[in-house]
Amino acid sequence: MLSSSGALGVAAGVIATNNNAAFSDNVGNNNWNEITAAGVANGNPAGSPQNNWAFTYGGDYTITADAADRIITAINVAGTTPVGLNIAQNTVVGSIITGGNLLPVTITAGKSLTLNSNNAVAANHGFDAPADIYTGLGNIALGGANAALIIQSAAPAKITLAGNINGGGIITVKTDAAINGTIGTPK
Repeated sequence: MLSSSGALGVAAGVIATNNNAAFSDNVGNNNWNEITAAGVANGNPAGSPQNNWAFTYGGDYTITADAADRIITAINVAGTTPVGLNIAQNTVVGSIITGGNLLPVTITAGKSLTLNSNNAVAANHGFDAPADIYTGLGNIALGGANAALIIQSAAPAKITLAGNINGGGIITVKTDAAINGTIGTPK
C-alpha cells in the first residue's frame, strides 16, 4: 500500500479492479488492489479507499460510496468510461480527473456529495490531481428529498462543472464557482 509521508505529501491510494466495488469492501471482497506509482493494479488485494486516500477506476465500473463521511482526496477516471459513482453515504471529494470521459454521479436521497478542494495528490498514484479540479465529473443526479451537492472550495479557486444536474434535491455553493451546464431538464 502506498503510505502517507508528511515530508513528501504522498497520500495512500487504491485501484478498483471489479465492477460494483464499494467503500465498505474489505480485502476479502477482492474489488480493490494496491496501486503502483505508474497507476496500475499491482495484483495485491487491498481494502477500499479510506479517509484521505485517492482511488482510480480500473475499468468501466460502478462504485458505491457506502461508508459514512468518507473523505477522498482524488478520483481518477482516465482511461475508462466509468458507469457511475453512487453516493449512498455522505462523501467528500477533493478532485476528480479524467483523460476525457466523465464520471456520472447519483446522490441518494438524504445524502451529500461535497466538493471541497481537499489536498492534491502527487504522481505516485500514476496521476497528478491538483485540488479543486473536477474535469472528470459528469452528470449529477440528485436522487430525491435532501439529496445534496455541496460545492465548498477554497477561494480563489474556480470550479467548472461540465455535466448536467438533474432530479430533486439541494445545491449549496460556498465558493467562486462557475457552473457550465444545466440544472434540471430543459422544458
